[in-house]
Amino acid sequence: MRSRRVPKLNSKGKAGAENQSAISRRLAISAVAITPLITSLIPGSATGDPNLAICQQWIAMDVEHRQLLAEWGTLEGWLIKNRRWFRLSPYDRAAVPEGARLSQIEARLDVLETESNALLRAMRPAPAKSVEAIIANLSVAGRLIFEEDHPEAHGLIVRAVRDLAKLGAPK
Repeated sequence: MRSRRVPKLNSKGKAGAENQSAISRRLAISAVAITPLITSLIPGSATGDPNLAICQQWIAMDVEHRQLLAEWGTLEGWLIKNRRWFRLSPYDRAAVPEGARLSQIEARLDVLETESNALLRAMRPAPAKSVEAIIANLSVAGRLIFEEDHPEAHGLIVRAVRDLAKLGAPK
């Protein structure tokens, strides 16, 4: 799982609705590129390739991770604006009801990070036994690389996933 990124601030210097929609667009673009390929794949046990199931589980966790980051950014922006979050002491923060959700998100992100890293370690040594598993492995790689940071590499991976899916599709 990638490290947590603080959402970019909007033109007014706040993590607000403009930023929320930008995150959602990125999530939508990633999901559109990969979801049809992954959801159409046969479960790992059916193909005899446990790597496929591991990749599918990792991608599901990554989707949840991204959704939680978006929620965290929106909530933190609201807390900064409406509750002066960073000026509050830890004691005062504990008294803010919305702060409890921020703590829940943080705890879940920690669990997702640990579990997804374990899945990544399990993926590496196991060779793929099917085209579907290769597609799933590349889909994971495509989600690990930020398109904004490495557009060429990300584009190559997404294209390879599409090409392999086309080649492997029944005619």
